[in-house]
Amino acid sequence: MKWDRAELARTGATLGVALLIAGYVYYVRQGGLLLPAKILLITGGVFLLAATVLGFRGILGFFSLRSSQLGTNTMILSLAVIAILGVLNFAGARHPKRFDLTTEKLYTLSDQTKRVVGGLQNDVTILRFDKTADPALDDLMVEYKNLSPHLKFQNVDPQKMPEVAKMCDATRIK
Repeated sequence: MKWDRAELARTGATLGVALLIAGYVYYVRQGGLLLPAKILLITGGVFLLAATVLGFRGILGFFSLRSSQLGTNTMILSLAVIAILGVLNFAGARHPKRFDLTTEKLYTLSDQTKRVVGGLQNDVTILRFDKTADPALDDLMVEYKNLSPHLKFQNVDPQKMPEVAKMCDATRIK
């Protein structure tokens, strides 16, 4: 039985992918990149590289087809859109910005509030004593924190931290 280059390339690629999968599974199961996982991954990579070299003519022939070119263009465009969305998501997470689209501007801080909080020279800590958090107040405090690095906010449960409540004379809170 005589093997041609294309058959060797297909067999090498199949074996390479199988070794890469086995190496990854071993890595995940052991929780670390131990020697057997390294050997499996490197061997799989070598087999894939050899298959690519042996089957290079076949790969070129495949990508010279019109349907392959269109499929490749579609895949590249899809990856570009995903990358752009990822960058926008990353930038949005790093630099959050809220927009108040209500007609009454219910969620917009007043100019006086911006001046007072933005002009703080000393550190100010706001303590809220309650058993449960208030999401609306937490959102407002985030807006205040964005205006000044001197402002800190903390929710305190007086039953879990009675020493803080006693220090601030907040023991009479229900």
